Formats: sequence, C-alpha cells, structure tokens
Amino acid sequence: MRYKIKITKEAKPLFEVLIENNDHSTREDILALVLNRFPAAEGFEREVLFSDDEVRYLKSTPTGIEVLTSQPIYRPTNTKYTSAKTTSGEAIQNRNEVT
Repeated sequence: MRYKIKITKEAKPLFEVLIENNDHSTREDILALVLNRFPAAEGFEREVLFSDDEVRYLKSTPTGIEVLTSQPIYRPTNTKYTSAKTTSGEAIQNRNEVT
C-alpha cells in the first residue's frame, strides 16, 4: 500500500509527499510525521490518498513478459486525519471515520 499526501495552504498547492513502504508500522509512522509537520491548526490543508492497486504496462517478448512501468491508482481514504501521532510508543494516531 502507498500513501500520497497533498499539502496546500490558502488554496495554493505546495507539494505532494509519496510514501511507498511495505512495512505497515513504518508507513503509518511516516504518514504521522508528515501530518505533524503540516498541522491543520496552522492553515495547512492535507488530503491523504492511498493506493492498494496499480496499472501495469507490459511488453511481451519471445523470452517472456517485462513490466515497462506501473502507475499507482490513488483513492481518497475513508478517514479524516484530525491530528497525527506516531504509532510507536506513547500516542496513537487520531483518526475519525468519515461517513
């Protein structure tokens, strides 16, 4: 699974952060770190997208099939991140399910 976090402020896009890590706890810690660096309380808007699927472009040759490229398919999370804390140790990430 991958995350893409879009960071904006005052309706101006600043940048995107891509998190590609197979270890669940490390991936969640990195997500929490990014969200803590750009808090909503300071006017940052954070859109968290995730990808658990991808499109692969293949090349068929006489010796086999080669993956030329893959593109993640990102979707919005069903979770609203109100604040972020590391998952290791004293605090757990505060997430509220969006209905």
